[in-house]
Amino acid sequence: MLSGNLVRREDNYKMVWKDDKKGLFFVKSFYEVLDLGRTVIIPKKIIWNSVAWVIPSSVRVLLLSWQGSFVGKKKKKARIPASTQTRDTFKDDQSNALKFMIGVIDAFTQRLEKGYFYLRLVGANWTSALLSCSVQQNVQDLREQVDKLESVKYKVQLSIDTAQRKGEHIKLEAEKWLTNVEKVTEDARKLEDNVKKRCFNGWCPDWSSRCWLSKELSRKSIIISELHEDGNFSEVSYPAPSPGIESLPSGDFQTFESTKSAMNQIIELLKCDDSHTVCVYGMGGIGKTTLVKEVGKKTKEEKLFDEVVTAVVSQAPDLIKIQGEIADTLGLEFKRKTVTGRASQLCERLKMEKRILIILDDVWKILDLAAIGIPHGVDHKGCKILLTTRLEHVCNVMGGQATKLLLNILDEQESWALFRSNAGAIVDSPAVDAVAMEVAKKCGGLPLTLVTVGKALIDKDLDGWQEAAKQLQEHKPMNIQDMDANIFSCLKLSFDHLQGEEITLIFLLCCLFPADCDIEVEYLTRLGMGQRCFKDIATVDEARRRVRTLINGLKSSSLLMESDKCQGCVKIHDLVRAFAISITCADQYRFMVKSRDGLKNWPKKDTFEHYAVISLMANYISSLPVGLECPRLHTLLLGSNQGLKIFPDAFFEGMKALRVLDVGGVREIFYNHSLHVTPLPTSIQLLADLRMLHLHHRKLGDISVLGKLKKLEILSLFASCIKELPKEIGELKSLRLLDLTYCRSLKKIPPNLISGLSGLEELYMRGSFQQWDVCGATKERRNVCLTELKSLPYLTILHVEIFSSKCLPKDFLLPTLSRFQIYIGSKLSFTIFTKKLKYDYPTSRTLELKGIDSPIPVGVKELFERTEDLSLISLEEGSRNILPHLGSEGFNGLVSLSVRHCHEFECITNTVQGVQVVAFPNLETLHLTQLSCLRVVYIGILPRGSFRKLRALTVEHCDRLSTLFPADLLQMLQNVERVRISWCQEMQEVFQLGGILIGEECVMPLSSLRVLQLNALPQLGYVWKGFDPHLSLHNLEVLEIQSCNRLRNLFQPSMALSLSKLEYFKILDCTELEQIVADEDELEHELSNIQVEKPFLALPKLKVLKVKGCKKLKSLFSVSTAQSFLQLKQVKVSGCKELKEIVSCKEGELSGVDKIVLPQLSSLKLKSLPVLESFCMGNIPFEWPSLEKMVLKKCPKMTTFSVAASDVVNHTPKLKKIRVDGKMIDNHTDLNMAINHLFKGKEMELDVKATPSEIVVDS
Repeated sequence: MLSGNLVRREDNYKMVWKDDKKGLFFVKSFYEVLDLGRTVIIPKKIIWNSVAWVIPSSVRVLLLSWQGSFVGKKKKKARIPASTQTRDTFKDDQSNALKFMIGVIDAFTQRLEKGYFYLRLVGANWTSALLSCSVQQNVQDLREQVDKLESVKYKVQLSIDTAQRKGEHIKLEAEKWLTNVEKVTEDARKLEDNVKKRCFNGWCPDWSSRCWLSKELSRKSIIISELHEDGNFSEVSYPAPSPGIESLPSGDFQTFESTKSAMNQIIELLKCDDSHTVCVYGMGGIGKTTLVKEVGKKTKEEKLFDEVVTAVVSQAPDLIKIQGEIADTLGLEFKRKTVTGRASQLCERLKMEKRILIILDDVWKILDLAAIGIPHGVDHKGCKILLTTRLEHVCNVMGGQATKLLLNILDEQESWALFRSNAGAIVDSPAVDAVAMEVAKKCGGLPLTLVTVGKALIDKDLDGWQEAAKQLQEHKPMNIQDMDANIFSCLKLSFDHLQGEEITLIFLLCCLFPADCDIEVEYLTRLGMGQRCFKDIATVDEARRRVRTLINGLKSSSLLMESDKCQGCVKIHDLVRAFAISITCADQYRFMVKSRDGLKNWPKKDTFEHYAVISLMANYISSLPVGLECPRLHTLLLGSNQGLKIFPDAFFEGMKALRVLDVGGVREIFYNHSLHVTPLPTSIQLLADLRMLHLHHRKLGDISVLGKLKKLEILSLFASCIKELPKEIGELKSLRLLDLTYCRSLKKIPPNLISGLSGLEELYMRGSFQQWDVCGATKERRNVCLTELKSLPYLTILHVEIFSSKCLPKDFLLPTLSRFQIYIGSKLSFTIFTKKLKYDYPTSRTLELKGIDSPIPVGVKELFERTEDLSLISLEEGSRNILPHLGSEGFNGLVSLSVRHCHEFECITNTVQGVQVVAFPNLETLHLTQLSCLRVVYIGILPRGSFRKLRALTVEHCDRLSTLFPADLLQMLQNVERVRISWCQEMQEVFQLGGILIGEECVMPLSSLRVLQLNALPQLGYVWKGFDPHLSLHNLEVLEIQSCNRLRNLFQPSMALSLSKLEYFKILDCTELEQIVADEDELEHELSNIQVEKPFLALPKLKVLKVKGCKKLKSLFSVSTAQSFLQLKQVKVSGCKELKEIVSCKEGELSGVDKIVLPQLSSLKLKSLPVLESFCMGNIPFEWPSLEKMVLKKCPKMTTFSVAASDVVNHTPKLKKIRVDGKMIDNHTDLNMAINHLFKGKEMELDVKATPSEIVVDS
């Protein structure tokens, strides 16, 4: 068989014929084979698919010396194959001889390809094969493979971009695949260039090169083919898990001695192996929830647990909700539908975590953990439960292993401190001091009441304080469970201090929702509009702004709080909710609130005549009564009742005053099961005063009866299954808001229906109807067209998808729009929203163009100047820039710009082509990705003021971009805070400093830069090219440099002193990096005659340092720099082959330095450092008062931790015990002696651990 190894010039090669005993090669036998005198079938597929062919030198010599005939034993002329015959003789004509040789080769390869004879290679090294065909075909094959791979890459990248916009995490295998594709395509390009240099038309005069090139081309084709197959990902991402507990805000939490003591007790109990459940109990408002959240955050930060998850239980436990909250944090997606099935799946997932803490908040009765799916005790000893409850009885019934802890009220001193911090400095004045202390005492030491009352009185004078004290004395509590007189009177005081009827009504509306529910501000707005809560409000958007203002007031009074899970939502403390419900029971309001009370039937009451508001949300009511008389009822909320499918036809006959109606379905039921059609009762047409109607998550049939609700202002069919919008809907002239979001089955909207809604202000159709008719079509229209939107004089908010740009009218400009989200050419898959379906309404003016295959309509171009958030994806038709090609006015309103996969873009703005205008003066965020022709950001002269507000810039996969920030552009970008550059193959320098002019009004360049991330820039030679003594990085907090293989240093000496705020510093796989800070002599040609004082690198705020794979680094920092490490907590260094010491000591640096203390360093990891001898070889001692964990692995030459000894007896006081070879010994010696003892004479792997902290040493 044939070997596929490289050809070696020094080897002698020859062909060995199978039938020849001696295996010798003769030209005669060669031509006899060509003449097809005999056939020997060979495995041609193996030969031609696995080797590159070269012609041996012996054959080449024989062919060139051959003179046209050969006489064998029979003295007959050998017949020359037709393909090689020629009339010329070759005796003196080498050119013709070469032509003849090529003909012979062609004939030979044709026979060989058909399998007519068998070849073996015999040589000194048994390495390679014989004959090479033209390289040209291999090059062509490689190009085709690369083109196919680029097509697959484009699809994968689009999927990744879509996933990132959804906030999902990209799978590692997809990212690795893209990385491999980038590398292989770049190698293929270089290989093709190599072919062009070495060969002419695919033929190489150098046969050895030809062999190597053929082999490389074949190998690359195989690799690319494999990558092509690997690129068929079913999914490239997974949903991002919910933010962990460490991301939760601390709110009003303050640490006092009592809270600190309680927190420490809880943590110690959680550390104990015998304690599996910790119950924290105490009265409502005492701060249990806030405390356990802080405990969870602290245990996660200290790595006591791998995961910490929370769930709110409440009075009526909803197991599906509890399971969902836990699963969200873990990133678990349930595939089973029943509670039991979900419990089994959740249990399996929880067992995957070695150590996990589950916080169950607000437990009112015994909880079956197994029913939820929480493994406990012997089922999973690493799973700990921390729960809060108001009832000690709950702690007693949670099992014998539960440890209970009573959370007491704050003492007088702590109460005053908390009250004073919320009431403000006025309490320190002599006039108010006495009465303020009296008010604080009335709060009873409860954090909730101290905070709410303090904030309610923050701007009051003496009279106000005296009146407050009087009210606290007089108010008596109503019959509310677990609410004593002090709590009630405190909350009543805060409630009475609400300014105005509107804020009072919004507060009371919040109690209609289930306990511990995330209340959507949008829903509150619609409730308020339907109930006529607002005065002097002309539009829905004005009402929305008013509600946000009122909510801010309620939050500042601590009656509401921000949701820690859902943006655009608020929450109400269950104690405050109970108080609000008690208020609504008065004759003035008359609310019935039984949300999520576990009701299976309609409440039994003698009469409902006096109720104005009924909220029965989130229950299990499956049937409704007939004949109800509710003459005062104006609000009925029945949403999310599982099993409620049929409404009695006469149900609404006794509710003619109804203004707000919510009969939405259950989201989980909607997506997991087939739906029954919910017919609307005919009695709904009697609701002549109805203003707001919500029919969410319902499978609807004929809804034409809604056309008779002439006063209806808000109609929402959010995520309902409806195929056609009936023409009667067009008769709703008072309709202000129509929400068809996610109605994915909606296929027909009759012509002129939209234009008939003359009062419409807001239209939402995201993920919904897309069958817009083409405007101006001659055939009869079947559906609505976009021109009808121009007939809506009050339309201010639009959320719509337009799949084809052909549907756009020429004049699409809608002058009344104040906010919009318009997606053209972008079809959004509905599956995106099935997990986290919620309101998604425009907060800005957003426009996205994707894959437009026709010239952009004029109406869309007119929208550019009004757009704040613009996305351009896969634009074609000669789009070479944004300004002036897409617009000539400068895009003055644009705040965010994303340009992706626009492969004809050469720049963003070109002032050579048109009038010079200030470009993007208000742009704050710029994202450029996959722009294969982009060479510069701008061409021409950039007017002053362009890009002046740019704060964040991301550049990815722009392979022709060599310099991102030329000096004149950099001078304008005075507000840039974040820069992220990755996968730009030709990027040579990031910031060009030469030529920057600093005027009197100019801010120093990069003075606002906070985050700089550079990744996979193989040609990057400079981060900062040139010299500028004014350059300052005094706001830089995060610096990440990865896979920049040509980079030799990071900072110029003049920058060293400006890094005063750097906190996170990571350098990975920069193989040519020699220094962190360049030496002055390396910059001599740039400094010329500039006199610069020699600075040293100071990093006083640095907390985390990670260095990996920097093979040429010999040390990291100097002693002078190490002295500035006052906040350094974590150091991890690995894979630096030439690193001899972490901290270097130069001559003269030790003057005046007695020792170096690293006060905060708690974790030090040194791995795979083959020449590391010591942390510091200078004669200066180090002290490590906080060091808790140190890892030394594969550092065979580190026999001494630091050369100089410390005066302190134990300079690592937190290393209490050391385990050597399984035996525990006291750490009486210092770290130097321990390391020296462990490494002395040992070449085996050692495992040395400390308890509770550790040292792990592997050599």
